Amino acid sequence: MKQSRYKIGRYVAWLTLLPLLVMSALLEAVFLQDRTGNMERNLQERGELLARQLAASSEYGVFSYNREFLRTLGLQVLHEPDVIAVRITDRDGHELAAAGEVDVPPMSSDNAQQLTTGNILLFRQSITSTQLALDDLEDKPAVQQIGTVAVALSRDRTRQEQTKVMAVVIAATLFFLLLVLYGVFRASRKLVDPVYRLSGAILAIGRGELHTRVRHESHIDELGQLGDGINVMAEQLQQERAHLQMRIDEATEQLRQLAFFDPLTGLPNRRLLSDRLNQVLAASMRSERYAAVMFMDMDRFKPLNDRYGHSVGDLLLVEAARRIESCLRAVDTVARFGGDEFVVLLNELHEDRERSIRQAQIVAEKIRATLSQPYHLLYQPHDQPALAVSHECTVSIGMVLFHGRHANHEQVLARADAAMYQAKESGNAIQFLDESTG
Repeated sequence: MKQSRYKIGRYVAWLTLLPLLVMSALLEAVFLQDRTGNMERNLQERGELLARQLAASSEYGVFSYNREFLRTLGLQVLHEPDVIAVRITDRDGHELAAAGEVDVPPMSSDNAQQLTTGNILLFRQSITSTQLALDDLEDKPAVQQIGTVAVALSRDRTRQEQTKVMAVVIAATLFFLLLVLYGVFRASRKLVDPVYRLSGAILAIGRGELHTRVRHESHIDELGQLGDGINVMAEQLQQERAHLQMRIDEATEQLRQLAFFDPLTGLPNRRLLSDRLNQVLAASMRSERYAAVMFMDMDRFKPLNDRYGHSVGDLLLVEAARRIESCLRAVDTVARFGGDEFVVLLNELHEDRERSIRQAQIVAEKIRATLSQPYHLLYQPHDQPALAVSHECTVSIGMVLFHGRHANHEQVLARADAAMYQAKESGNAIQFLDESTG
C-alpha cells in the first residue's frame, strides 16, 4: 500500500501547532473551570452572607412583629447585586415581609439551607432569639427560633460574566495561536525554502544537469553541510561524466578506426574505400569530371617475409603506405586492400578524358618510382640487438579511368584488379585499362 506524502512545511506546522493547540485547549479548560467555579462559589458565599446578615438584623422586627421595619430591611437587601427577592416569615411560617417580583418558593426540607431552582439560588437562614441571663448563677438560656429569612439570587449576571470571560479567553487564545502560526510560518520558511532548493538541485542533478549548484543562503549548519555535500557530489559527477565521455569518445574513435582504417598502416580499409569510391562516383556525375583507380601489388614482398618474418614485412608495408601518401593530393585516397595490396583513388581529374589519363599516369609513375627505391628497415627483436634490413621491392599498378555515369564501384575495382594482374606479368609496370574494353 502506497503511503501518503506531505510537504515538509505542513509537517513543521502540524508538529508545532498540534501540541501547542492541545496544550492551549487544556490550559484554557482548566482556567475556565477554575474561573467559573470561583464565580459560582462567590455567588453562593454572598447569598449565605446576605441571608445571615438579614437574619441577624430581622430578630428585633420579628420579635416585635414590626412589619414596616422588616420590609425596609428586605428592600435594602433587594438593592444588593443579583438579589431578586426577599421573604421573612415567623416561626409558624406566616409571612411578615416580602420584597421583589419573584415569588420565593418554600424549602422542601426544614434542614435545607440552599436550594437551586433553574436560574435561581435560594438561601434560607433561621432567625434566633436568646434571653439574657440576670446573673452568673442562672443557666444559659436556650436558643429559640423565632422566624426564617429567605433570599433569592439570580445567576444571570454570573453566567453573563462567565460567558464574557470564556469569550475573552478564547479570543486571546486564538490571537496567541495566530501569532504563533505566523511565527512558525516565518521560521519554517528559513527551513523549508533551503530544503526546496536542495530537493530541486537533486532532481536537476538526477536529470543530468550536473552543472547545478546549491546557493548558500541558510544559517542552519546542517542544511549548509548538506548543500556543500550536494555541490561536491555534482562536481565529482560532472568530472566523472566528462572523463567517461572522453573514454566513450576514445572508444568510439577506436571502433571507427577498427571499422574503417587498417590498424597497421592507419590507411582506410576496404569498407571506407567503398564508401569513398561511391562518393567519388556521385561527385563525378555532378561535376562531369573523370576519376581513376589504381590497384597495386608489391613485388618481391614474399621473400622478405619468408626470410625475416612478418614483423619486418609490416615495417615495409608501413613505409610503403607513407611513400604512397606523399605522392597524392589531399582530395585523393590511398587504402590498404589486404596483404601487400593497396588501392589509390584519384578524385576530381579533368573533364577531358585524355588530359585525365595523362594526369593519372603521372601520379602512377611517381608512385612506382617512389616505391621502387630501396627500403632501409630497422627491426628491434625482443631482448635482442637491433637488426638493420635493406630490401628492394617494386610495385605492379593496374589503373582504370572511370566516369560516374558509366560505372559502379564493384565494376571499377574489378577492372582495376584485372589491370593489376596484367601489370604483374611484366613486373614493376603500370597497366592502363580503357573503360571501353571488357
